[in-house]
Amino acid sequence: MRAHDKAWVVTVLMGLGHLRAAYPLRDLTHEGVVIYGSRRTTPDPEYGIWRRLRRVYYASSKAGAVPLVGKGLVRILLAVQRIRPYYPKRDQSEPSLAATFLGRLIRKRGLCRSLGRRLASAPYPAVHTFYATAVAMDALEPPAPAVSRDHYLLICDADFNRVWVPEDPKASRLRYLTPCTQVRRRLQAYGVPEDAILMAGFPLPKENIGSESGLEILKADLFERLLRLDPAGKFFAYHEKSVLGWLGRESVPRVRKKRFTVMFAIGGAGAQTEMVRKILAGLGERIRRDEVRLILSCGIQKKVFERVLGYVSESGLRDELEGGLRVIYAQDVYAYLDRFNAHLRRTDVLWTKPSELAFYCGLGLPILMADPIGAHEELNKRWLREIHAGISMPGPVEACGEWLFDLRESGRLAEAAWDGFLKSRKLGTYKIERLIRTGEFREGTSPLDQ
Repeated sequence: MRAHDKAWVVTVLMGLGHLRAAYPLRDLTHEGVVIYGSRRTTPDPEYGIWRRLRRVYYASSKAGAVPLVGKGLVRILLAVQRIRPYYPKRDQSEPSLAATFLGRLIRKRGLCRSLGRRLASAPYPAVHTFYATAVAMDALEPPAPAVSRDHYLLICDADFNRVWVPEDPKASRLRYLTPCTQVRRRLQAYGVPEDAILMAGFPLPKENIGSESGLEILKADLFERLLRLDPAGKFFAYHEKSVLGWLGRESVPRVRKKRFTVMFAIGGAGAQTEMVRKILAGLGERIRRDEVRLILSCGIQKKVFERVLGYVSESGLRDELEGGLRVIYAQDVYAYLDRFNAHLRRTDVLWTKPSELAFYCGLGLPILMADPIGAHEELNKRWLREIHAGISMPGPVEACGEWLFDLRESGRLAEAAWDGFLKSRKLGTYKIERLIRTGEFREGTSPLDQ
């Protein structure tokens, strides 16, 4: 692995997950984050392929319905959504239907060929957050020594489909950046050599962490969050010494704040927007009494934002906007992510389907899990429960004004926040930057190892 001052960071617009993984790496970029498959970055006729893929993705993410865009694209979508059981352990290196179809798109239809020409303009390594661009570059670039560029593929879930690995993994030059141990195991089952797997952790925003060595922002925010999530002192009764030691504090204030903050993050495809109506019904009176603050994160789709505002009006909570109720939205994806990350610092509970946001438990955020969509989110949910950082909704959404406060009073939300901080890797952004700039990689055994 060689040292470079810059890197290509390549992502796609398929929901917000792959963009969210790329954005914290923006300080590395040669020309800014490359959002491939968009009209601006992709020529015809390839753009048509990406447009149809997005239509399939958004339709299936919202309601399970697949539009009429061609049997081939429907087949690859359905194949990508399936993840074979890991146990009993066995060789899973045989290419799947989706991996074979992707290979055909690359070879026969020229998928990502224009991306290859763009990357050829500067000799930097490339970090990809979507499988298709990484697999295509691995297939299209001439073999070494004609091309010596390193390509890294960042896995964005706790488990994933065989399509993320080329048809012949042992002949591939790809290296993989993994967020957790299960991803490493799955890569090995898919036939990826051990020396091509780097346990980095999901890249989290540095503005929510602080420095790599001190984690000053994360630790300060987490300490205040734990105080707000433990009004009865039940969590600190067990964990006070541990918290003070890890977070560098002298003592725990005995006074607990009355209000805490919940953020509900709607999926980038607009999935589960309808839940907002029920959440507002359940928390409306609590918001008016200043017992809870609610942030509704709408993403970058204007129609989602407008629907949410409509629900706010229906609930009679318009007067609470910019007070106990906030709505986050921006048409520009980078402006949205900046706002989202800023509001996270004041968030005590992150309520979301278990997408890539599952890894934000590493910031010390308890993840309140809405229903998953797709096999990868089912497995993200399982991972969150295994490390005790995720909590399933214990009752109907419209009763959240009851069970959210019970979870807080019992200390369970504080427990989940603390477990996520201790058990989920949080230094992925720094580790990837060091890998690019120095060629060195240190894995460590603890999520807090630098």
